[in-house]
Amino acid sequence: MNNLSKIQNFICKEDDVIVVSFPKAGTTWLQEIIYCVLNGIDASQHQSLEDRFPYLEFIYPGLASIEKMEGQRLIKTHLPLSILPEDIHKKKPKIFYIMRNPKDVAVSYYHFVRMMTITDYTASFDNFFEDFISDKVAYGPFWKHYTEVWPHRNDPNVLLLYYEDLHKDIHGSIKRIADFLNKDLSEEEINQIADHCSFHNMSKNPNVNYQHWDDLGIRKTNESRFMRKGQIGDWKNYFSEEKNTLMDSWIDEKFMNINFTYDNL
Repeated sequence: MNNLSKIQNFICKEDDVIVVSFPKAGTTWLQEIIYCVLNGIDASQHQSLEDRFPYLEFIYPGLASIEKMEGQRLIKTHLPLSILPEDIHKKKPKIFYIMRNPKDVAVSYYHFVRMMTITDYTASFDNFFEDFISDKVAYGPFWKHYTEVWPHRNDPNVLLLYYEDLHKDIHGSIKRIADFLNKDLSEEEINQIADHCSFHNMSKNPNVNYQHWDDLGIRKTNESRFMRKGQIGDWKNYFSEEKNTLMDSWIDEKFMNINFTYDNL
């Protein structure tokens, strides 16, 4: 919050690439794909994703460091569109926005806040579920995050992606991402990126799996890891019939002006 005015006055570059998402929607996965599309897999092996693709509003590496970056900047943010730097409307950098089934987001976010020592969340999923649909979680309201970007989904500098589509057709999704970035990849390169960015390989990759958080005391080691499951439909293991009905009604109300559906996911 103390950096909000500085963030809104942040000077963009026309060749910036910005990943915008609500937390736990597939951000890290998308970041690594984008980085590899632009720079190749080999370049990703020597530096953590946090340094290659810095977090706009976070204390590390910080706005001052991002402003000093040379060449094309890759930037991640969980801020909603209305709070992003005013300069994005003038410079029109490429913006990726990834959406995910709200039910899976809620489950993944619950495990994330339980994992983080700085949040020290110890309540049950029942409590978190109530907070989630009551707009009492960080970066919320969740529904507003999605509905703000929806009118811009066809803007020339915006690519809207779905977490579920990356699962169902990773090769086609990588091709779509590459086309948006004006990168011509061979089938072999697409296959290599798909393999490198599989959940199995990313979960073992210290440059993207945030295992260094253990050494820094950021993660409670008795809770789940940063890269937990990476699945579609894990919500079914947590939602009662009552919760499912309640969230369906909540989705119908909050997303009535958005023409997407997560039925049968």
